[in-house]
Amino acid sequence: MTSVRHSVRAILFDGDDVVLFRRLRPGREPYWITPGGGVEPTDASPEAALRRELDEELGATTGPALHVFTLVEPGRLSMVFACRLVSLDLSRRSGPEFLEPDIGLHQVRRVRPEEVRTLSMVPPELGEFISANAATLPALLDAATYAPGRYRPVVDVHLLLIDGGGLIDGGVPTDGGALTDGGKVLLGRRRGTGYADGEWQIMPSGHLEEGESVVDTAVREAREELGVEVDGCEVVHVMHHRNAGGTARIGIFLVARSVTGTPVNAEPHKCAELAWFPLDRLPERTVPYARAGVEAVRRALAATPPALPATLPALPATLPALAAAADAADAKLLAGAATDADAANAGLLPGAAGAAVVASRPPILSLHGWDVPDSADLAAEAIRAGFEEVTVCLLGRLDDAVLVLSDDETDRLPATVVRPGEGVAAALARLAPVGEVTFAGADDYVSPRGLAGRRLAFSARLTEAPEGMVPLPAGSLGRLPYGEGVFVRRASSGLLYDLSGR
Repeated sequence: MTSVRHSVRAILFDGDDVVLFRRLRPGREPYWITPGGGVEPTDASPEAALRRELDEELGATTGPALHVFTLVEPGRLSMVFACRLVSLDLSRRSGPEFLEPDIGLHQVRRVRPEEVRTLSMVPPELGEFISANAATLPALLDAATYAPGRYRPVVDVHLLLIDGGGLIDGGVPTDGGALTDGGKVLLGRRRGTGYADGEWQIMPSGHLEEGESVVDTAVREAREELGVEVDGCEVVHVMHHRNAGGTARIGIFLVARSVTGTPVNAEPHKCAELAWFPLDRLPERTVPYARAGVEAVRRALAATPPALPATLPALPATLPALAAAADAADAKLLAGAATDADAANAGLLPGAAGAAVVASRPPILSLHGWDVPDSADLAAEAIRAGFEEVTVCLLGRLDDAVLVLSDDETDRLPATVVRPGEGVAAALARLAPVGEVTFAGADDYVSPRGLAGRRLAFSARLTEAPEGMVPLPAGSLGRLPYGEGVFVRRASSGLLYDLSGR
């Protein structure tokens, strides 16, 4: 029986380009190959072999890797993966092919995927595949990371059950499950979810699914998580939230006019326990985003005008009527036929009762998490999100120039993995003496060892160039990987977390 050697290859995207090697060997015409190599007995899987090879050949980490092609050659079977470059550090090269000069050079080149078929690719079938799928492969990678085509944030739906009861004993609220004005909200302590386990979250909560309205989601989650039926769900608040160093999402907060049944912990594999807490005294370990949402609803409850029903479910139905009255008053003002009462309803007479009602309406939309996070917030969120490794990289500035580490073929931002027990600030100090730093962005990666990691970028002004660092040319991103160039552009233009214009 003929033995077959198994190998892996990477179609490695860096922005819109593909990273290839141009091979120069004595006595042979130059040719081109993709990164990759043989699967070794110690590799846990073909993907593990791919990540090892990328680390050995490029000092590279990538995002998700998708198996897109299997190449069959005499005596060899190659699995081809598509992935996006996150970081590149040629000083980490350790493969034997880079330590033996007599076998030639591996020149790192970036090429448009549609042009790969024009090169002397080995094997040529792989070059043809890359060019033929120049548009498809990036779309597949986008779909593996985020919604294709356009930005689609995650939509979270939170239904607040407000009650006068105390702590739940064995899943039964002491004062029943009906919605009252007692001022306590039902929370659940997360477990086994991979995010914020051990912290308290609004119950029920869940993600909007394809084909659902937010009310459908609230009803479904109440049934799945608590075993109750809810009716008359109304939106009280909408929040545009951003996790520190993470992605943004939209939170929809609702209340229900009625609850049928007694809440129980119907998903104990996701929830360790249920409990009622005062709206204004939530437990210390409450998910920050959930805490902000409860506070927004609490303000809405406190701001209910005396003339309106005191219970929160009546508030959303009343607000559109108030808005319609104000719009009608505005129309009379424009027509020149307004009375003082109309002006009051339009909010133009500060002392009038109508203006007080309009002014008392709580904001329907709020922002949360859009201020510049500090290193403690970023570290806490990385732990909350279940990352096993955190890397910090530094955008050091000297006389308005960004300092980088440079070699013959690439540039890179200085970076280091945060050590166990070490803080983010201490890790940055190992890169360069820094004073005040500003968060400049984040991205996620999978390490060569298969660990889920988050990279945090910080900008700081330096008084001198640390050894080995050189400035980028003015107005240029040099040869930085695309992702690091994004950090530099955003930090330079103030696009990220710049709230001065809001």
